[in-house]
Amino acid sequence: MRSLSNLYQIVLASTCQIARIKSYLRRFVEKADPLDMDAYKDWITKLYDEWPTPGKTLSSGRTKKKNAGEVSITILAEIISWYYPKTEVLTIYSQDADTWELQRKAEANLRDIFTSKIPVPVSYKSNDAILCQLFRNGKISIKELGDCRKNIRKITYSREQIDHSVTLVTEVVDNDLFLELVQDQSVHIIF
Repeated sequence: MRSLSNLYQIVLASTCQIARIKSYLRRFVEKADPLDMDAYKDWITKLYDEWPTPGKTLSSGRTKKKNAGEVSITILAEIISWYYPKTEVLTIYSQDADTWELQRKAEANLRDIFTSKIPVPVSYKSNDAILCQLFRNGKISIKELGDCRKNIRKITYSREQIDHSVTLVTEVVDNDLFLELVQDQSVHIIF
């Protein structure tokens, strides 16, 4: 039963930044006595079926559930991180910074619950980080890089300053600025 309670704590921590989901879990899943909780497959299925955060209907008729992917990735990352200690490092490939935020806060919350465990480190690679790495390793040219990256999007990167301090920048980056950044060896694309 402890593992059921721990799974609930992981799901709750993984959704801590999304008030509607956290509220749903507290109202419809959480019980004063963990022995009274429904089986995890039942309440997780119900949560997904009744996803409390509005989404949008796709042309296929399917409803895209807002933040469902980020929450799912975070839950999986936290399960692996806390229950598979022989894992050296867990790398998540995602272009969505929300995934990083959810996982980072979930891990911080779970450190208070799993006090006797040490989580497996979680690292991230975005599409932009992979493109930068391919360019710097000589696998693609600057022209090919420009052809691969078409969207203007927000990225986070660090840049070493003249005094060797490091600034952390999050900004919307178009393709021209991205090409400049990857050619600057003092820049490290984070997300």
